[in-house]
Amino acid sequence: MLQNVTITLLINLIFMFSTGTFVSSCTYKAVGDKVVISFDDAKLQEDNELRWIHNQRRVYLKKGSQVKHSELNTDQYGSLILENVQKDKSGDYKGIIYDAGGKLIKETEQHLCVLEPVPEPTVMVECVEKGVNLNCSAVKKNEVVSWMKNGIKTNMTHAVLHVTSSELKPGDNFSCTVSNQISKKSAKEVKPLCSDTDLHPTTANDDKEKEVNGKSGNENKKDVHEKKFLGLELWLMLVILIGGGSFLLILFIICLVCVCRCYRRNKRKAKEEEEYRLTSLMPDHTNPPDEQYMQTTSERSSKSQRPLPPLPSPQGPPCVGTP
Repeated sequence: MLQNVTITLLINLIFMFSTGTFVSSCTYKAVGDKVVISFDDAKLQEDNELRWIHNQRRVYLKKGSQVKHSELNTDQYGSLILENVQKDKSGDYKGIIYDAGGKLIKETEQHLCVLEPVPEPTVMVECVEKGVNLNCSAVKKNEVVSWMKNGIKTNMTHAVLHVTSSELKPGDNFSCTVSNQISKKSAKEVKPLCSDTDLHPTTANDDKEKEVNGKSGNENKKDVHEKKFLGLELWLMLVILIGGGSFLLILFIICLVCVCRCYRRNKRKAKEEEEYRLTSLMPDHTNPPDEQYMQTTSERSSKSQRPLPPLPSPQGPPCVGTP
């Protein structure tokens, strides 16, 4: 049975190398990298046929000097070039070279895995009963976590590290490192501090040091708070003064315009009332001027007329008396 399995494996290996087919493990690349998938020692001739397939879909075809289909770029050797590769370009790539007669010359396969670089992690401290939990954040699937205690790597590989009060000593610092196949980043060191006295046995000198540090820290915080408060107050005062002054100026202009309009309206109204009063007191001379004008006109016409000469008598000339 074992001999049959061995013979089968040997036959498969011989077939793969004879046809030029070799499936490698996943090739990891970061997002944005440049990827070149080549045929190793194969050389592309001018009359050869070149094919590239991505996830069972043809992305490039060239027959001789004529390019039939081109979704991706290739170089003069037939290698596939992926510029600024993204995660959607992950998958299986297969390249095939035929001669002018259709005979297989070279075949290559590669499984590409495009990953994003890991972000910088942070260590979150959670105080629990008789110990402390350290949580390494920003951990995703397929990412490896390792812990460092006082600069020495531990055997813990979980995202959450539990440290008992008996294991934790004053001044201990911890850090986690997150990595994948293309990148690796470490978090800043933290010193777990909890209120539980079982976690940190202290001495009188330690208490004095903590008290001094606490006072100085409070004074620094107070100074920073006062500076910030004064800074904010100054800006607020400037904003209030500028805004209030602008508002008062606009309000004064509006009131001045309204007063001027009311004064003009009242003045015009008083003038109209005065004219109406004077008009009502004056006699009505609407018709007399017309009658006087007619009388004057008739007098002028009568004066301008001259008396007509007497009409001639129908009888003859007057007789002259005879002596």
